[in-house]
Amino acid sequence: MKQFAALIFLLLATPAVFSQAGKVPVEIPFEFLQNQIVVQVKVGGKGPFNMLVDTNTDPSAIDVTTARELGLAVGDKGSPATGGGSEVNMVYNTRLPSVELGSFVTREVAAATINLTKLSERMGRPIQGILGFSFLKDRIIQIDYPNSKLRFFAESPYPRIQFSANTVNTIAFPFKREDGEVLIDSVYVNNEKMRAALDTGSSGSFHLTPEAVALLRLEDEAQSGESTKSVGYNGEYESKQGILKSVRLGRISVESVRADFWLPKTGHDNKKFQVNIGNGFFQDFVMTFDFKNKIVVFDRVD
Repeated sequence: MKQFAALIFLLLATPAVFSQAGKVPVEIPFEFLQNQIVVQVKVGGKGPFNMLVDTNTDPSAIDVTTARELGLAVGDKGSPATGGGSEVNMVYNTRLPSVELGSFVTREVAAATINLTKLSERMGRPIQGILGFSFLKDRIIQIDYPNSKLRFFAESPYPRIQFSANTVNTIAFPFKREDGEVLIDSVYVNNEKMRAALDTGSSGSFHLTPEAVALLRLEDEAQSGESTKSVGYNGEYESKQGILKSVRLGRISVESVRADFWLPKTGHDNKKFQVNIGNGFFQDFVMTFDFKNKIVVFDRVD
């Protein structure tokens, strides 16, 4: 999933209300459906609605039909969504009066209306929205994949980790945000240094951009590999599957790992990263995204 053009800086969210102060987190269950994080959300006191949690969507999103049902005010000027697919899916700015996940409440959240029909069909159930950066900004959110829990912290559960040495099981990376993406440097694919997007809206493990495929000289594999179909904000698109010799993030290393190669003109050209890492890889970790301090922590679960 990717950001919505021209809406990145609009209508920023106000601070959340925590049920308890201090270091006690607010914990929310989620369903890990088809490698997607699905949470139950109330908007403006209505719902619950099925929504995904996506670190690489900016701002958040709500399905056009749900927006109409809620009577949300929608802007007149639309713009094309960016992301996977070759169709045109127009988005319009709006705001969510309140977003509730259990006892965790946030008010006045920037959002874009978008048609999520094809995503819902792919998921096998209605998906009414996406919780993206306008909801996550300035938060510390922990995604406990093994236990299917989201935790919202007022303070980092890893104080001063940026000054500590990484271990085999716990690794911290500083990240940047550019064009709605959460980006880390120094990821090595087949021993080539690359920039990676950390994408909780992706159900796969590793996706290579057309630029990365060329850099690694994997064009033949990208042509002959098994075809797969995916759904992005702009409809369905085709990828090719292949095998990477190795992927290394700090002291985390995997070998002979399956990856998807994004093809040219499928909405993935001219990216500011070369590899996209998603839930297929994250699911073996407890992932903590500290948007306050721009640090992400991978904590391996044995």
